Parts: sequence; C-alpha cells; structure tokens
Amino acid sequence: MKTAIIGLDGATFDLINPLADAGRLPVLSRLMKEGSAAPLRSTILPNSFPGWASCTTGTSEGLHGVFSPFIKNPNSYSVRAMSGRDIMTRTIWDYVTEQGGRSLVINVPTTYPPEPLNGLMITGMLTPSLDSDFTYPPSFKEEMLAGIPAYVIEPGRDPDRRKRAQEFRNAVDMHELAAHALMDRGDWDFLMIVFSVLDRAQHDYWADMDPEHPRHDPKTPAEFREFIPEMYQRLDSAIGRLIEKLPGDTRVFVVSDHGFCAERMEVRVNELLARAGLLTFKSSSRRGKAFFRSAREKVLRRLGRNELSGNVLDRKVQYGSAFLDEIDWSRTEAYFAQDKGVWVNRAGREPEGIVREADVEDVLARARAAIEGLVCGEDGLPVFERVMTRAEAFAGPYADRLPDLVMVPRRDDYVYNERPGYGETIVEADSTTGTHSKDGIFIAWGKDVTPEGRFEAQPNLRDVAPAALHSLGCPLPIDIDARLLSEIFSADSGPMRAGSCFKEARSTPDGVYTSGEETQLRERLRALGYIE
Repeated sequence: MKTAIIGLDGATFDLINPLADAGRLPVLSRLMKEGSAAPLRSTILPNSFPGWASCTTGTSEGLHGVFSPFIKNPNSYSVRAMSGRDIMTRTIWDYVTEQGGRSLVINVPTTYPPEPLNGLMITGMLTPSLDSDFTYPPSFKEEMLAGIPAYVIEPGRDPDRRKRAQEFRNAVDMHELAAHALMDRGDWDFLMIVFSVLDRAQHDYWADMDPEHPRHDPKTPAEFREFIPEMYQRLDSAIGRLIEKLPGDTRVFVVSDHGFCAERMEVRVNELLARAGLLTFKSSSRRGKAFFRSAREKVLRRLGRNELSGNVLDRKVQYGSAFLDEIDWSRTEAYFAQDKGVWVNRAGREPEGIVREADVEDVLARARAAIEGLVCGEDGLPVFERVMTRAEAFAGPYADRLPDLVMVPRRDDYVYNERPGYGETIVEADSTTGTHSKDGIFIAWGKDVTPEGRFEAQPNLRDVAPAALHSLGCPLPIDIDARLLSEIFSADSGPMRAGSCFKEARSTPDGVYTSGEETQLRERLRALGYIE
C-alpha cells in the first residue's frame, strides 16, 4: 500500500489541539478524528539529528550512532559536524529499494549527502547550500532548480523579523512545490517530506506568542504574536493539498521529531562540574575576558553585523575551542562537550587524559551526583529527572561513539549547554525563546487505520519506521529496537521479519564536507541553538 510520512519538525499537540478546537486546523482535525493520534516520545536529546535518524531507521542512538549534531573526533576534545553517512543503520527507502519499490524523499534533515535509491531525493538541513550536490540522482538537481528556481533548503534568517517571517513562509511554499513536482514524475510507493521551518519559527517567535514568557513584550505587533499559529495553519493547508494529490488508498503518518515549549533557563554544565571538583580552569582571569568577548559577539549577532574577523562559523568554533583551551586538562577529570554529553578525561583516549580505567566509574559517579544534586530555584526540585551512563542510555555497536554520561531535564523549559557560567550554574536563557520538548506528534490516517485507536504504550519516534515498513508490506529487520504499532492497523496479520538494519560499511565516515561547507553548516546550527 502506498505510504506517506509528512514530517512537521517541532510540532506539538500543546498548540495543535487548541488551534484544532478553534477550527483553525481543519485538515489535522480530520486526520486525528478519522485516524489514531498520540504524543510521540523523542530521542534522549530531543533534536532533529538523532530524531529523524531514529524515525527513518527504526533504531535508537546506540544502533544508528548519532546523539547530537556533532560527532566527537577520536583522540581529541573537538567535534565535527555529522552527515547522513554517520547514520549506521538503513532507512525506510533503503528497504523499499531492496523490495523493488520507488521512493520520493524531500527535505528530510539527515539525508545529506544523498545516497542512491530507487526514486528521487532532495536533501534537507545538513545540506550546506544549493551549490552542493543535494539531489539523487545528481542530474535531477538542474531539472529541479529549473522548475523551482526560488527553491530554498533553509531560510536565511534575516535579522529583520518581518523579512525573516516571510522567508519562513516562502520555505513552506518551496518544499510543498518540490513535493508536488516529484509526485508528478511518475509512480511511487513511499513518500516522505519534512517541513522543517516550523521548528525555526518556534525558536524565534515563541516569546511573541506566549504572554507568560519572561522575554515577552506586550507591545509586540499582532503579526508576530500570531506568526506561530499562522505557520501551523499554513502547514495544515499544505498537508490538505498533498492529501488531495495522493491516491485514495494511501496511508499517511504525520509525525514530528520532538515538541516545543518556552525556553526559560540554561544550565551551564561545565560550571557545575567545576564546582564538584571535576573540572579545573587554568585561571580566573580568563572568565572576565571570555565574558566580554561573548557579550560583544551576542550584541553583534542581534544587530545582524559581522564585524569580527573570519566567518561566523569559524568564530563560533574558535570561541568554543578557546573555552576548552582554558581548561586545565592536567587537573580535569570530566567535562561537558559541544555534543551535549559529559566525557571522562580518560588516559589513552583523550589527548591529555588523566583518569585511569580503574577510576572511571568513580568519576562518573561523582559527575552523576553533582548533576542529580542540582535543584531548581523555583520549586526546589531536581533540575534533571534522569542522569545516565553510556551503558544505561545506549545499547548497540555504536554506543562507544556517544558520551559517557547524558541527562534528561525534568522541565523542558530548562536547556543545558557547554557555555561558561562566570560563577553561575543556572542562568536566564538569552538565545532563542523557544526550545525542544520531549513529546512530538504522531497521527496515523488512511485505509485500515483504527479510528481513535488506543495505544498499548506511548509511541516512540523510532516506532514510525516499522509502522511505515509494515504499511508498505516490507519485512521488518530482525535487529531493530523499535516496536510495531500494531494497534493502529485494524486489519493486521502480524509483522514479517527478515534481514539486518545495519549498513554494510560500518567505518566512521569523515571528509563529507569541504571547509566552506562545514562553515555554512555550523552557522546554521548556531542560529538554531545547537552551537552556543
């Protein structure tokens, strides 16, 4: 059966439900009423990179090998930007190709560089620019741009907020046009499109919409207060037009990689580790210098000016590297890195590692205790609901690529990062006004989907792939760690199982991006809040 996945990056039922109740989302309202819907639990770190990797492969982080936008370089404190080749498990369209089916894949964030498939692909957020080879087959790029000359992969995020909002509207239109154009180029079995710009809009305009947000300005023009609801309505209409174009027996899944909420507070994890005696800075003077440098960069960014030497991405990388350079590695046992996890400064693994293997568990226990002991000033409860070692968080052959210790906040409006705290561990957030939350959306609709079905357990993002494969009649790999959401299928014969989820080549890829492409990509990630 033809199957379509429509991704709404960052969509949340916290906004969809009241908008639907108000009659503003007629298409999503219909799909939820006629099909099955539930909150969709995201990956441990709810963001697009492990999220869409899990969604499209049916595997968790320890199997596909991705935890954040960055991969830690071996024998180094530095990280590199991930690419689609870092995902070590096979995608839905890989299995469809194997079964002789044809796929159309549009703007899925984790698809660059494009890999061969039976069908057509336009890559998504990891694509550095339109100058890159971002289609499969490569020859399709020229034809696609001839048909949609104004196509954008990611909006430019103009510092003028009115112009930026128009960029976001335009991005939705361009991605919808691309989907229609691909659907017009012959028959297909599987379609997946991700509208990623909703995530960007909620990062940038959440405080405008939310009168309870500490950075809300009551004088904000109505067009900005209503911009996020407008984007949901615009996407609702786009979904409606796509469904009208689908064959009548197509099964549709509408999903998001995570939800969204206000961003209120930041936890500076390295400051916390320093207070616990696990991290030592070379001197106190660097804090004042770093503070003024960071403040100046922040002001220039808000003014839309690029007066500092070098390009924006290199400045951010240099700032991050400068912060790491201020750490006295000879007296540091653990640190929090840009890949959003704690690493033990292990002898033999890190360049200046000091922690012997026999002492690793003790360091992890002390780091865990420090993180678990951090309490919220508003209610006196722990900031983090879970702190997990690698062994507790991840299972699979690629777990060793992932951090030694990871954490899950109790409150979604608390974010955590590697930035210096200048004596403070918890500070008011000052970057984007909206941030990712744990629960996205899952809606299943179409032939033989159980109306208003009840779920045996909360669906997980990685459960989307087996649902799509089962819908397509493809066997599920034996070794995926997702479950089949059999309760959504009213006529279910049980899953077929065959083959492995792993790609043939398991070596760690590198060299995907040129230095210029990595610069463009890192600046995009900085604008989204992935780089501090």
